[in-house]
Amino acid sequence: MRRVFQRSGRADAARRAGAWLAWWVLLMSFWVMLDDSTATDELLAGAGAAALGAFLAELVAHQAGLAFRMRARWLVPALRLPAQVARDMVIVFAALWRRLAHGEQPASAFRELPARHGGDSPEDVARRVLLVGARSLAPNSFVLGIDADRDVMIVHQLVVSEGEPVGKR
Repeated sequence: MRRVFQRSGRADAARRAGAWLAWWVLLMSFWVMLDDSTATDELLAGAGAAALGAFLAELVAHQAGLAFRMRARWLVPALRLPAQVARDMVIVFAALWRRLAHGEQPASAFRELPARHGGDSPEDVARRVLLVGARSLAPNSFVLGIDADRDVMIVHQLVVSEGEPVGKR
């Protein structure tokens, strides 16, 4: 019985180390993006800050008893995010230009996009949080929520594209 306990303790330590590493990579990536410097002292400061932040995030998650498991298939749609953000920036800035130069008010609308709500398990909640965050990242769209009864996501579009029907999509 003691061997089983040691194995599960090692597995738990490995899982926590992996979670710490994932937090560190994420936080260090944010540091590099925000600091915009590759100077050695700046990178060392960022590595230290990211290590402390990763330690605190993992400590809080462990104390709260959170067990978050990311699914690789959830990240595949994230590959489209940079193109979506760039496209939406062009749309929003073009609408801003038309507003300032010609006084044209862009047509905005609420949309209903298909989105599986799922249950109330931690995995379903995490999936919904990532879905809402990814959809709201582009500047032309903001997610208001996901309707559990109809499995649709309610999205506000700042500028409706020409030829797109307003309402259901």
